[in-house]
Amino acid sequence: TRKLARGAKRRNPQATVVVTGCYAQTRAGELWAIPEVDLVIGLSDRCELIERLGEVAAEKAPAQEVAAEAAPTTEAPVWPLVSRFSGHTRAFCKIQEGCNAACTYCIVHIARGRSRSRPIDSVLDQVRAFVAAGHREIVLVGVHLGDYGQDLTPTSSLTEIVARCLQVPGLGRLRLSSIEPGEITPELIALTANDPRLCRHFHLPIQSGDDDVLRRMGRPYDAAFVRDLTRRIHQAVPHCAIGADILVGFPGETAEAYQHTRALLEELPLSYLHVFSYSRRPGTPAAAFPDQVRPDVKKQRTRQLRRLSDEKRRAFARSQLGQPVRVLIEHTGSEDCSGLSDNYLRVRLPAGSGAQGELISAVVQSSAGAELLGRPCAAGAVAE
Repeated sequence: TRKLARGAKRRNPQATVVVTGCYAQTRAGELWAIPEVDLVIGLSDRCELIERLGEVAAEKAPAQEVAAEAAPTTEAPVWPLVSRFSGHTRAFCKIQEGCNAACTYCIVHIARGRSRSRPIDSVLDQVRAFVAAGHREIVLVGVHLGDYGQDLTPTSSLTEIVARCLQVPGLGRLRLSSIEPGEITPELIALTANDPRLCRHFHLPIQSGDDDVLRRMGRPYDAAFVRDLTRRIHQAVPHCAIGADILVGFPGETAEAYQHTRALLEELPLSYLHVFSYSRRPGTPAAAFPDQVRPDVKKQRTRQLRRLSDEKRRAFARSQLGQPVRVLIEHTGSEDCSGLSDNYLRVRLPAGSGAQGELISAVVQSSAGAELLGRPCAAGAVAE
C-alpha cells in the first residue's frame, strides 16, 4: 500500500493521493509519515471523503488536521441508496459490515468492528433500484456475509434475505460473494439448486487443509468439515463453481502441514483457488507466533498452489462442454463478445450474440484454457 501511494504521486505529481481502508483505520500514523500521501481517511470517516477532498484542494485542511488514529466504530453504518454502477454490467449490494470472528491472522475485525446488518427493507430497496437501472446481475457482498441478520430484530439470515431478493420482479440473477464454510446451510444449498436465478457459485475462505493450522488460525472447522461441505455442494448443485481462499505460510506451517493442505485441495472438486502468502499484521496474535515461515518457502508453496489453481480452472472449463449456460454479456467487439456465466466462467461468443448488459442463453462448444467458447441458443436448450 505504501509503495502504491508513493508510485501514484510519481506517475502524476498533480494527483491528490488518498489512502483509506483497514490500514488507514488502524495504523494511520504510518501513512501520515509518507510525504506523497495527501489524505488519510479511516473507515468510520468514509462518508466525509468528498468534503475532505474539497478541503485539501482548497488548501484549507493540512494533512495533520484531517484525521488521527481511529478506533473501530460500533455505530450503525450508513447504507446509501446507490442508483447504479455506471459502466458495469453487475451491481454490488453491500448488506453487512464488520466481523465477530477473531481469526489470529486478521486485522479486519479490529478495523471494522462488530457485525452489523443492513435492514431487510433497505436491502430490497437497493435491489429494486439496481433492477430498475437495468442491471441484470446483482452481487450481495459483506465483510462477513454469512453472519447477515443475526443482529437484526427480529433476527434474519443470509438464506432469508436471498429468498426475499429473488422475489423482486425483474431480477435477472443474484450472486453471493465469499461465505464462511460453517455458514453455508443446507437451505442455502437447496435454494441454489432449485432457483436458476441464484448463481451456481460458492466462494469459501478455507485458508488451510491442516487441522493444527486451522486451530491456530482460530478457524471454527476442520478439514473433514470442508471435505464434506464441498462434496455436498458438488452433489446437490451440478456444475457449481466452488472457489477457495488459501493462506500459505502461516506461522508453524510445517512441510507436513502444507502437504495436508495440498492433498486436500487436489482431492476436492474445486474450480479455482485464490492463494495468498501470509504476512504479519501488527496487532494480531499471529504476528507474535513463533516458527514464522521463511519468505522463500512461502513463495515456493504459493507458486505450487497457484499452478494447481490453473489446472483446476482448466479442468472445470473442460467439464462444461455441451452444457447450457446463461451469460451476462460484458464486452462486445467486431469479432466476438464475451461475458460471465452464472458458474463464474468467461464465455466467448460470436459477434452480435448479444448487447452489453444482456443476459443470454448459450451452449458450450469447446474450451480454451480456462475460457469457454459457445454459441447462443434458445433458453433451456441443450447440446445435440
